Amino acid sequence: MLFEKVLIKNHTTFKIGGYVKYFAQPESIEDIIYIVKLAKDKDLKIIPITNGSDIIFPDYEINAIVIKLDKMKGIDIIDEDVVEIMAGEGLAKIAIYLENLGLSGFEYLYGIPGKIGGSVCKNAGAYGIEIKDLLLKAFVVSWDGELLELKNEELNLRYRESDLLKYGILYKAQFKLKKDNPDIIRKRRLEFSERRKRTQPYGVQTAGCMFKNPNNMSAGKLIESVGLKGYRVGDVIISEKHANFFINLGDGKAEDVLKLMEIARKRVYEEYGIMLEEEVVVIR
Repeated sequence: MLFEKVLIKNHTTFKIGGYVKYFAQPESIEDIIYIVKLAKDKDLKIIPITNGSDIIFPDYEINAIVIKLDKMKGIDIIDEDVVEIMAGEGLAKIAIYLENLGLSGFEYLYGIPGKIGGSVCKNAGAYGIEIKDLLLKAFVVSWDGELLELKNEELNLRYRESDLLKYGILYKAQFKLKKDNPDIIRKRRLEFSERRKRTQPYGVQTAGCMFKNPNNMSAGKLIESVGLKGYRVGDVIISEKHANFFINLGDGKAEDVLKLMEIARKRVYEEYGIMLEEEVVVIR
């Protein structure tokens, strides 16, 4: 469950990052509590991840415990339209599972390369639906190792952010969905999936969207408009399909990513007076 000196790039979708002092993959709430208390005793920073998307780790070794929650599995039907889902369940699997039960909501999120833990933390969203529209409660292990049950409004869910990490580590979340015909839900899911494949890079090493969309504008369109599609630093390139995605061509470094981000931010600011804000979490 707890490992020393682990190469973190092997646990992220971007495949970028150096070593971390400790790495853990808990399989139970008790495991999480143990790791949280151990980190407190050792005065170590805790970095929770689920799928390892939407995050950039540095190239150097960091003195922290990374907790990857991908082994926290389970989906329980609480009521006819209420479900509880463990942090390590992936959005694609959840969407199909609930679709077959005639429960609508997660088909909008199908294709986002994330799991429940990170999706609640970052209020993941697509096609007009966000996690905050579905979430009832979050079940959390606090930074002191206590169990908390938090209501949606306590998390202050907003555009690609929340206050979740002020409380601790999410291990389970409860959602209220809508009953619908499984065939209609499936049709929506497939339409969203096809649209995503047409407009975003697929099957490559990325961290997802790099910047938030400012004031209902598209960060990707802004970056494209200043001529940066296909721009490359080291082994990291700005996608030709969608300029808000950076692709690791194989041996990308965090240093390359940060340089590209700064170039994009500077060019867009010079052209439009808009300062792009990071959507990815950059561990510094």
